[in-house]
Amino acid sequence: MQLNFAAREVTMKLVYYGPALSGKTTNLRALHQLTSQDSRGRLMTLETKDDRTLFFDMLPLVFRAEGARGGDEGKGMSLRVKVFTVPGQVL
Repeated sequence: MQLNFAAREVTMKLVYYGPALSGKTTNLRALHQLTSQDSRGRLMTLETKDDRTLFFDMLPLVFRAEGARGGDEGKGMSLRVKVFTVPGQVL
């Protein structure tokens, strides 16, 4: 976790790790679909022929508190969450 008081921002990294075919990438895709376009970044995945993650998948998310979008300086903070999946299988 990182705190940037000057930018009024909290940054967190969330990592999904688990056994092969347990739904890590599927969960990341569901998060991408459920969040608004203002809150989500580009979903980065590397597709393989057997639908397994080789390196990692990543989805950046940003949530802004009221007053964090300008105008009311100093009222709200932004939360940045970088969601990763990493392979649990040995290939």
